[in-house]
Amino acid sequence: IQVRSIRDRKSPVIPTTALTRNVANALVERAERQTGSRMAAYEMVAQTVGTSSSWLRKFITGQEAKEPGWTTGWNILDQYSRICDRVEAEIETERAKFLALKEKIDAANTIVNRVAESATRAESSSTTTEDAD
Repeated sequence: IQVRSIRDRKSPVIPTTALTRNVANALVERAERQTGSRMAAYEMVAQTVGTSSSWLRKFITGQEAKEPGWTTGWNILDQYSRICDRVEAEIETERAKFLALKEKIDAANTIVNRVAESATRAESSSTTTEDAD
């Protein structure tokens, strides 16, 4: 039997307090852009992750707040992950719309270019015919 130390075992990455704090701050900043109020943003994010706005504010600013419990910490990270997924999906939807419109524009440009080339050829052949007379 081979004995492995705890360090040899593969374990999930445990988020650090600094990472959780940065993510919580990003959530609050995003909410602040939506609400126009920092305090409303703290309240909104706190409700979403299951904590109080006063604890969240203290945690983000580094004031005497205890580290988040597993549930709160994971809720913060999960909420951010969900927002990222939603933003990425919105970007893909917009990208698909833009590409569809670009294809239509390219098709219209192709038709216009053919008409313009035909007109140019017709004009140059009529000029050549007139010069021969």
